Amino acid sequence: MTGRKSILLLMNGFGMEVPKSFNVYTAALMPSLAKLSNYYPFTSLFASGTEVGLNKGQLSSFRAGYLAFSSNGNPNKKSNAVQAQIDDGTFFQNPVIAASITHAIQNQSRMHILFSIGERTEDAQLEQLKYFAQLCAKNGVKEILLHVFLGDNSVKGMKVSNLWIKNLKYHVMNFVPEMRIVSIAGRKYLTDAPKDEKIAYYRMIVSGVGEVWANYEETIDKKYQGKEDDDTMGGFLAVRENVLRANDSVMNFNYDNAVGAEYLDIIQNPAEFFPAGGKIPLNVATNSLFAISDNANVPYAFESELPQHFFFENIPDDKKILILADKDRISYISKSLNGFRDQFKANIQIWPIEDKAKRFELLSQYLSAYINQDVYDLIIADCDVFNEQVDQKTVEQLRKNMAAADTVLNVAYTKGIEKGYTLYCTSFYGIKTKLFLTSTYEDIDFSQKTPFMVAGQDINRTNTTLKIDGNFTEVAQVLQRNLGVEVDAPLVGGKTTQKKKKKMGLLIVVILAIFAIFAAYVFLYTAGII
Repeated sequence: MTGRKSILLLMNGFGMEVPKSFNVYTAALMPSLAKLSNYYPFTSLFASGTEVGLNKGQLSSFRAGYLAFSSNGNPNKKSNAVQAQIDDGTFFQNPVIAASITHAIQNQSRMHILFSIGERTEDAQLEQLKYFAQLCAKNGVKEILLHVFLGDNSVKGMKVSNLWIKNLKYHVMNFVPEMRIVSIAGRKYLTDAPKDEKIAYYRMIVSGVGEVWANYEETIDKKYQGKEDDDTMGGFLAVRENVLRANDSVMNFNYDNAVGAEYLDIIQNPAEFFPAGGKIPLNVATNSLFAISDNANVPYAFESELPQHFFFENIPDDKKILILADKDRISYISKSLNGFRDQFKANIQIWPIEDKAKRFELLSQYLSAYINQDVYDLIIADCDVFNEQVDQKTVEQLRKNMAAADTVLNVAYTKGIEKGYTLYCTSFYGIKTKLFLTSTYEDIDFSQKTPFMVAGQDINRTNTTLKIDGNFTEVAQVLQRNLGVEVDAPLVGGKTTQKKKKKMGLLIVVILAIFAIFAAYVFLYTAGII
């Protein structure tokens, strides 16, 4: 298939529904997918866990999916960089780690740790948190205060963090008596909450005045019952005291580079947010494990190592690639496919979709127009099946979106086949959430496997096979091979080739058998037996 023009249509969020999930998909809902999957090669691909380079049981997500795809299932894990220094004993010699601890010791003050938890949290991250806390205590820090942010999850809207609170207590706090949890909040307070909410949360931490619940596990469960989830949970204190004080030290355990930019800016520059004459904690040292994308003023301990291999790496300069995606997602998509290198090749182009609410209609229009131009060797179209920013959290909304995504598939197929493109349709992740249906919430689980289909002018079920138990990261190799990169692509193969291999193998077996019979005859003849 080398030299083929390709379209990669990603119906991200849509997967093969697990049996215990509420039944969303029907053939009538997505007639194009149903029709095409009956004629063209169709299978399911693994989309979670170790099969795609994630942790065991970990679900894929928008970011994790693209990173795993681009790196052929070998995404770089930042926890590895931290662990390497712990293993060789140089962790404390790391200037940022040492400075954060020294500041607290010299000022006889507290160490604050910002830590996100959820189903994406690795066991290694908990161990590294424990090692840092033990190091603080060993060197004389009397109080280690943990600020827990819920929602380090692959799927928004999940409610799993109470389990991870227990893991945090069992694996970390039991070993560090000086450590206690002092505040809990949804992860939005470190990421995408409005700035005034972050300011209010900071003021509560400083003043000790606000919602206070010492039994934080019970409180989390009550907030779950009140329809709050890990991401959106309102912040509260677990102690009735002013937590952040002058001369304290803050360490942000940000395995995610986007975490903590504005919140740490408030801690660094409190005078901008407190009224004149108010008591504000001064001389607070702020540090982080990794660089924060939108806050260059925070010292960080570790460089983010770039993936060794990435999708764009060996793409020939004469091959043109176009990426169509939501304007808020397209920057990460292109960076991920480029291995997060700053230098992009001139043959890579992007086209953002501005209106999320009309994304299916606009994506169909752009696909049709760019396919008709017939100048791109690969078109990647990111079709976001469910967008929580604009979609209602209902089963009917999801069904409506799936039907709209099916129309995009129809455009990609009809226009693409006409221009000689090979169409690959799959997803890098499937949602796992609860959506509202009448008076109940229904579990929607598309997380384990995603659909995969190949369609083209000379492709059908009789001449093309798909690998059983493949995963979506292998799609990258197929596309790279189509672009002229010399890689194995076992995911998609031809039946004719397989038959030839079987015949060749049978021929070799026959020849060896004849040779063995002849050798046996010679031996028996020379021995005088016959």
